[in-house]
Order: sequence, then structure tokens, then C-alpha cells
Amino acid sequence: MKDFQETKKAVNILIASTRQWNPGDEFIAMGVRNLIKAVLKSRKINWILYDRNPDLFLDGFNKPIHRPQIWTNAFNNGTATYIDLAVVAGTPEWFGLPMIKFYRAIRQSDIPLILLGVGYIDRRIAFSYDELYCFKKLLKLAIVRDEYASRALTEIGVRHELLPCPALFAAAYPITRKSRKREHKKIAFVIQTNRTINQSIPEELVYASICEVKRMRQHGFKVDVICHYIDEFADFSRSLAPVRYSYDSSDYLSIFADYDLVISTRLHGAILANALGKPAILLNIDSRSAGAAKLFPFIYITTPNDLLSQIDKVFNLPIHKLIEWKSKIKAQYITLLKLALKREKNEVID
Repeated sequence: MKDFQETKKAVNILIASTRQWNPGDEFIAMGVRNLIKAVLKSRKINWILYDRNPDLFLDGFNKPIHRPQIWTNAFNNGTATYIDLAVVAGTPEWFGLPMIKFYRAIRQSDIPLILLGVGYIDRRIAFSYDELYCFKKLLKLAIVRDEYASRALTEIGVRHELLPCPALFAAAYPITRKSRKREHKKIAFVIQTNRTINQSIPEELVYASICEVKRMRQHGFKVDVICHYIDEFADFSRSLAPVRYSYDSSDYLSIFADYDLVISTRLHGAILANALGKPAILLNIDSRSAGAAKLFPFIYITTPNDLLSQIDKVFNLPIHKLIEWKSKIKAQYITLLKLALKREKNEVID
């Protein structure tokens, strides 16, 4: 392990995530960065991005390997000798072709590795030689967010912990809003389409969600629609107005903070709500979403047909319990990270 005790030396951390692709990835990366900063405290950190944005691949999802030369401001030089720590910031894309250069580089340079919040779907995983080498020889900590990633690591004999997705810590500090009475409470409805290349939802769920937005408004609820993708915003900005959107994922912290309840077809729309101390209702029950949501007691999974009957119940939840639960989960993360970032002589980073 590199000497993290050198207080004058900045720590160079290579983090695998995406930029300008999927806000959910960036919410996870925000949470991971906040957790690591909480452990390293006053230490300076240089963050280097290993970007899995498909725009950088040879042929998108058809050939998801990075082009030999990319012009974005991300890791691409093949050598990781200047890296002190490599971190995979969650998502189901923590192995496979998009990660070839990541694992090859850290194996060749013998860089310590941490997996934080990785997940998958109900499917077997065949790991590559570089991935297996890194998991067996270089891995200092693995925290998974669902039973599927847990099963995959168990099958190859890798010790790990199971905790909620670190996007729960995307907000470094609480963003508070004045408490509203029932008749003034605001609802955010995060909606998707069935026409995007990535993370589309079934057409039936799209239309059911549209109907529920309109029905809730008819029942007197103040409902704004939130879109994560420009494709969705183009579809709904007029027909379902008012609609909120930003190309900058960090803006969603202040956007979501303005609501009392978040209803979402997106997993990380619901998780970001919890990160801000808001309860959430998740309408998507695919294995990826439901698997991760199982660890969130303040994300309620239901169907559009039952949504209206659930709203008042979720509005009345004791929010202080959500805050207490979040603090408890954060303490577990911090404890595990401190142990993982010890020096070989068992000196914890100050």
C-alpha cells in the first residue's frame, strides 16, 4: 500500500465512473468521493477519471472498448505509475470490455484497488484474467450493493461487504427546505422513456407514469416532472410541464431538495431522494433496480396502479428515522474504508 501518511503529498485517485452519460453514475461517484474525503479528512486529493462513457468506445455498445486515442480530459495514457489508489464507483459496469484498460493498468503498476457499491443483475459473471488478478492480489475492500454482485464475488472466493449504494452520500451536506403543510407539499416525479439507448423502460410503464402524473395533479397534488436525460426532457418538457432538467448532474441535488417526496422510475432518482433526507417511491421492479433498492428501507416499491394509495402513507413517515439510518450506514462505510486504507504497519490515515 502506498504511504498515505505523507501529509504534504496529495493522493492521486483513479476513479472509474462516467461523465456526461448517465447522472446515476455521477451520483454514485459523488457519494464515493464524499466518503473517501471523509476518511482522508484534510488530505489533498487529485481525482483522475477513468471514463466509461460509450461515446469514447470504438463503436458504442457494439464494441465497448476505448478508442486508442481520446480527447476528453480522462485517463487514457495506459500507465498508472502515478496513481496511489484505484476506485470503482459502483454501477453494474465494474467489469468487462469497458473496464479492460482500467484493470490492465492497475495490474501492471500494482495499484491498490477498492470496489464501492458495485452491483449487477441476476446473471452469472465470467471475469477476465486481469480482473481476477486485481481482485485476488490488489483488492483492499469490496462493498457490493446487491445479492447478485455478492454472489459473483462469493463464487471466486473474494471477501466483501453488503451495504446500500454509496449514492446515498451524494450530498456532502444537508440541503434543508422549510417544512410544508400537507396541502402545500411538492412531489417530484422522475420519468423515463422507452426510446433511449441506455436505461429505457417498458412502453407500458412510460404511459402508466404519464397517466399517474396527470391523475395526481387532478387530485390536487403539486407535481413537477424531473428528467435525467435530454431525450426525456425533449419528450416531456411541453406535454408534462412543469419539468426540471440540467446537463450538469450536480444540479440535481438542489433540484431534488425542493420536493417533499420523490416518485421515480429510476433507481438513482429514488436514492438521491434518500441522500437528501426525502422518502421515495420506486416504480421500476427490474432485477437491477429492485436488487439495490432492497437495502433502502425508505424507498418503497410499488406499481403505478397502487401509487395514489401510497402517497399519504409515505408523506407521513418519520423523516428523522431516515436521517438516523443514513448516519448509521455512513459510519459503517467509514469504518471499513479506514481499515482498508491502513498502511502495512497498521497506521490509519489521519
